Amino acid sequence: MKNLPKILLLIMNIFLLAQTSAIAQVDKIKFDKETYLLSNPDSKTKNYEYLLKNENIGNWHTKIQLSNFPDLTNPTDAAAQFAHQIQEETKGASVLVYPDAAIVGYLTYPQSKEYYEYTTAIYQPAATKGLDKFGFSKRFYASELNGQEEARKKAIEFAEKNNKKYMELVNKEAPKYKVD
Repeated sequence: MKNLPKILLLIMNIFLLAQTSAIAQVDKIKFDKETYLLSNPDSKTKNYEYLLKNENIGNWHTKIQLSNFPDLTNPTDAAAQFAHQIQEETKGASVLVYPDAAIVGYLTYPQSKEYYEYTTAIYQPAATKGLDKFGFSKRFYASELNGQEEARKKAIEFAEKNNKKYMELVNKEAPKYKVD
């Protein structure tokens, strides 16, 4: 009985350490048979980007993004608002939203149309506060694909062929990753 307080304290410490490690920011994410490495470990905005080994934030082809929105509380509302925001910011963007699942799939491009970007993202309750958004993106660069029209075609073909696959993957993988 004399050791009971020590044992309880030890159990509480183990429990707290286990909880902390469950929500700590990970250095890499395995997604669709690829390993993505954390590119910005000191993000003050709680917006983390994971890239393939030989890519960087200025020039990437596929990316995983994990963000926290502490002021949001409803995943389906967040997905709907985000879909609306995409359409407002990029005239002509293609957006597909599944509000019941809080998943958005979309195809956007900058005004210069130097690339077309496919993204699918899901909103989920955060481990601490608000909502986390887990997303997968793939870019199609005009400079690598013989111009804007070819980049647009490749992005559309990719989205048509793979949208369901990536929506299912983000839905499956997102619960494993939380913003700390």
